[in-house]
Amino acid sequence: MRSGDREVKRPGISFREKFGVFSMIIASIYLIYISIFPIIFNLTGDFNAFDLAVNLIILAIGIGVLYSAILFARRTVLYSQSIDLAFEDIYPRIEPVLREVASVDVDLDMMRDRLDAMNLNIEHLRREMRPADRSQLHGSGGDTSVTAFLHLVLLANITLGAFIFLLQYPRGYVPYVLTILYVVWWLAITAEYDLWKISGAWTWVFVPILLVPTLSITTDILAGSYMLLAWMALGLVAYTGAYYLWGRYLIHDMLPFDLQERLKFDRAKLRTAWNRVSKNKR
Repeated sequence: MRSGDREVKRPGISFREKFGVFSMIIASIYLIYISIFPIIFNLTGDFNAFDLAVNLIILAIGIGVLYSAILFARRTVLYSQSIDLAFEDIYPRIEPVLREVASVDVDLDMMRDRLDAMNLNIEHLRREMRPADRSQLHGSGGDTSVTAFLHLVLLANITLGAFIFLLQYPRGYVPYVLTILYVVWWLAITAEYDLWKISGAWTWVFVPILLVPTLSITTDILAGSYMLLAWMALGLVAYTGAYYLWGRYLIHDMLPFDLQERLKFDRAKLRTAWNRVSKNKR
């Protein structure tokens, strides 16, 4: 492409996306910073199992957020580069039309027709280069938007702050706060995958509403508030992860490590073996 040609605006990384990635990196560095030194102190000095478990959870959250930010930034850059390469490939094909429109004095009707045709071609090219429909962008686990990442980071920080507050000031409201945290995470995942009209999703929220208060009161009486918060933190992580994977499989038929392909293969093998056994019996 020559420098004298008309400049064409190409899509790039928006300021909103850059700010989102930057915010996630700062949040992850902060979580890693506040957890790594207590872990080192526990391993080299006075050992406190509960404090070590809490800081390991915080460290895992920080590493997960940092990995997600790096993964999203990498995919965004690769997407921008692929658009540039595609543009470099298509520009020589439309360059003669651009030069003809700019240099030749033609009839206004003909010029209007060619410009309309050019606009249709560019729009067609833009649609072909789009990796996925916007409606799928927010629901896909691999292509989660910056907004969804920011929501998860904000919710994780709020949850972490709530547990730290409950550790410092354990009172009679602890069972209700824990139940609210479970419900808030259920709302976030349900909104992410739009599971409002699926009856099974409502079962997921009724279970913690019924069990968390009772288990919290019982555990507090038998083991104390610190053990209660430790078990509830682990339970919240397990509950959130299980519900997230269930919603992802329900909407996109996807499991971690492509297990859905393995399940389909095993079902096919089982069906083939069953057919062979049926034929032998006959």
